[in-house]
Amino acid sequence: MLSFLALIVLIGVSLTAIGRSLESGTWEGFFTSGRAGRIFRPCGTRASWWVQNPAFEDTADELERRYEAIVTRPYEQVYVRFRGEASRKGQYGPLGSYQRVVYVQEILEIRESREDDCNTRTRERG
Repeated sequence: MLSFLALIVLIGVSLTAIGRSLESGTWEGFFTSGRAGRIFRPCGTRASWWVQNPAFEDTADELERRYEAIVTRPYEQVYVRFRGEASRKGQYGPLGSYQRVVYVQEILEIRESREDDCNTRTRERG
């Protein structure tokens, strides 16, 4: 009986996580990748978001491959702009260290970062 109750609770928690609404948009900021994972820092915030592939896609993997072709040092940040969906605020990634998870749907731009990044554009909502 106890294991049946635990199973019901586990299913309820899983369905709650799946049912979280996502915010779609065009996002810009800084991306790093390394042993700690893939991390995105949106322009205008100090937040760090966990970067993931959408279901059945590999766009975040492609972002990481393109990142590795640009950087010369571990954890070097690059400028990115992409379309994707961000979760509600919560605790995501290893040990719940990140405020949101963002699912990269389309890479619009990735390049070495410059001093004027994030100063000339504002984030579009899609």
